[in-house]
Amino acid sequence: MSETHHSGHEVDAPDPDALTTATIGIVGTIVVIVVVLLVQGLYERVNRSELTRKVVAVAPEEFRNLRAAQLTRLQRTGWVDRAHGYVAIPIDKAMALLAADPSLAAPIVLPPPPAAPAPEPGTKAP
Repeated sequence: MSETHHSGHEVDAPDPDALTTATIGIVGTIVVIVVVLLVQGLYERVNRSELTRKVVAVAPEEFRNLRAAQLTRLQRTGWVDRAHGYVAIPIDKAMALLAADPSLAAPIVLPPPPAAPAPEPGTKAP
């Protein structure tokens, strides 16, 4: 009967190496900082692209309505001044008419406005 009997002397494990512990701590800290910076950069890039897509690239409703009203007005045919014979036509139609007949671009000579009547002798001019 051969029993192995250990005497009560236990050997303590050696303390961890301080240099190895410090190296692991520093490398771990650097890795955490790099990961945080990468995630922050990714968030900022996505946030900027969403802001551009949702806010900057979309025209305000008032602007869209004004633009639609202006385009409708530009593409409408109608009288500008019926007494003087001024008519508004769409620019595409005007360009086609001008290309077909260049004489339409001749200047319009309007008659001079009527002269004011001369004051009668003996009256003061206003």
